[in-house]
Amino acid sequence: MRKVMTALAAMVLALGSGGLMAADQDTIKIGYGGALLGNLASYGLSGFYGMEYAVLQANAKGGVLGKQIEIVKEDDGCDPAMATNAANKLASGGIKVVNGHTCSGATRSALSVYGDNVLLISPSATEVSLTTDGAHPYFFRTTPRDDAQSALEVQLLKKNGYKKVAILHDKGDYGQALANLARAEIEADKASGLEIVLFDGITTGQVSFDSVISRLKNSGAEALLWGGYYSDASKMVIQMRNKKLEVVVIGADGLKNDGYLKMAGAAAEGTYATGQVDLTSNPLAQAAVEDHKKRYPTEEIGPYFLYSAGATEALLAAIEKAGGVSDLAAIKKHLHEDEVETVMGPVRFDERGDVIGAGFKMFVVKDGGYVEVEL
Repeated sequence: MRKVMTALAAMVLALGSGGLMAADQDTIKIGYGGALLGNLASYGLSGFYGMEYAVLQANAKGGVLGKQIEIVKEDDGCDPAMATNAANKLASGGIKVVNGHTCSGATRSALSVYGDNVLLISPSATEVSLTTDGAHPYFFRTTPRDDAQSALEVQLLKKNGYKKVAILHDKGDYGQALANLARAEIEADKASGLEIVLFDGITTGQVSFDSVISRLKNSGAEALLWGGYYSDASKMVIQMRNKKLEVVVIGADGLKNDGYLKMAGAAAEGTYATGQVDLTSNPLAQAAVEDHKKRYPTEEIGPYFLYSAGATEALLAAIEKAGGVSDLAAIKKHLHEDEVETVMGPVRFDERGDVIGAGFKMFVVKDGGYVEVEL
């Protein structure tokens, strides 16, 4: 937490009270909504740093349409209620395009505020229906979706020969949707021999997991699929290991975070988690990472830095072609139709707003770090 607070303090000093302020007040304003404080701030800060990098690069080249870009940021804490408040502040302040929000539940709440009046592009909100239900035509994302993660989780179960599976989730939009996807995939694969021996939700933020650990023991589960974030999982895993419960833990990108490694420590060893594909072979990505290290030498880059930078680069290119931020339909059209070279590589979005060509990989915690697993 001290590190996050240091990062936030540095950000505030660098940005000023209103955001990333250009010297010229005739600016193009774009919003950022994400978790900047709290347990999941490492996610939100990662996204902010990526956006900041893309904006600084654009401003150094003259901005967009001859105007400098200004970031107006709001903290949503990865909390749906806070996200509603943050979205209202951004929308009422005249912001027309936003990078964010960090978490799927917060994103859904923000979209209910934005409607068709604000275009939102997220580097990290993975819940499937955000794009597939057709309710949010002005929502885009550079992250792949949760159905790709659940497919990898089930693939791992079958490869490693686990048969009895427990599925737990945190009752949130992201975690519960992941759990339901995994359950549906297992139930549809009759030939796999996989058996769900426990399916339940837990209360996020709880201190003691004694009850759920007892149920896990009694279920005979060999593997636990976790739908949720690392803040809950780290406490649960420590308590599981303290009680000598060695069930294998498998999670999604909410578990692939340095915060999990630090909080869970040795108990994290052997945990599997899906994560976004490593993009650092791209020279543009390498340059972005090096720039971040120079500007924030003590701060981790986090999982969404490049995905947020890429989202911002694609958004700025669409704003340029649309002649500004007032015509959201034109910005939307260019995001769908134009391929933009970014730190992520070429970026273009399909008719639903999902980025084309992105994917996940499976990782395992080994010797305190994440190592890619071939499936």
